[in-house]
Amino acid sequence: MTTDRAWKPRDPAEAFFPVEMRPLFMPASDGLEKYQQLKRHFAVVDVERQHPFAVVTDDYELVTNKAAYDMAAEVMKKVFHTTQIGDMECLNITMPKTRSFCHIDLIHKTADFSPWERDKWTAFLRISNSYNRTRLLRFELGFCRWICLNGIIFGSKSIEFSYAHTRRGMDRVDRFVENIGDIRKLETALTEKLHQLKRYHVPEKEMLPLLCRAFDIKATKDVVEKQRRVDDLLALRDQAKSLTKAYFTELGPHGYAALNVLTDYASRPAGVIAPEASMHGLQQKAGSWMDDFISAIKHPDFSFDRYLADYRQTAEVIESL
Repeated sequence: MTTDRAWKPRDPAEAFFPVEMRPLFMPASDGLEKYQQLKRHFAVVDVERQHPFAVVTDDYELVTNKAAYDMAAEVMKKVFHTTQIGDMECLNITMPKTRSFCHIDLIHKTADFSPWERDKWTAFLRISNSYNRTRLLRFELGFCRWICLNGIIFGSKSIEFSYAHTRRGMDRVDRFVENIGDIRKLETALTEKLHQLKRYHVPEKEMLPLLCRAFDIKATKDVVEKQRRVDDLLALRDQAKSLTKAYFTELGPHGYAALNVLTDYASRPAGVIAPEASMHGLQQKAGSWMDDFISAIKHPDFSFDRYLADYRQTAEVIESL
């Protein structure tokens, strides 16, 4: 884990395929015409593949990935002040084969910071958008560790809305920028949290139950009756074991190593049905775990037995498979 992974900026245009709303027709009931158009309903269609994503009504406003990206570029300028479009790079694009939704992560080329020597992080702005109505257009602030490209979503620094091109939508974007505030203060706050994690000893044997708690993974002994679930848990166990060995060897047995295990798993999850769909939620949970764990260890009577509770039993079930 000590060697930088090869990274090249992605081209955000990968997500800019043509999408449009097309009228819907049904067999005519009057016998005069073969088909009649439905007045209020339309199909959201991938034009290149001639594939319909969803059926919507006429009050639905289609927001393309390109439109969302253009709006995010304006947000980036406000968050990083004088940022121009050329100062931004696309860190990552997460999109399933169906292209029904996507996450586009944008960073500022030089806006990185170091919690300590030779360990750089950078802030990113995540655009989430969908064409199948599973996700509203959303912007969220996250942070990424450069050496491994592990990402977390940072607290409640997000905005979600469905009508992006209305005045109300732009007003909400402005409130999002205000909510972020001074990006440097957020970097300082994250740095302090990372230091708190690094100062707290975490035994390596606690990592699997910690992961189960962070991602709310539960399993009982009767899971053996469900082979698909067993296969998923085995994939999770193997990845967790590999990541734990790598990060605890590299960084030491503490909360910061544990966070890296969680964020690495969240960014490249195994043992889940749809990794592209799961990644975002897991990164949010990794960020929530950081705050939850730091709060928990401040109590003088903290113990891993109480903190992990039933999740230790889940870990034992997974280990026994």
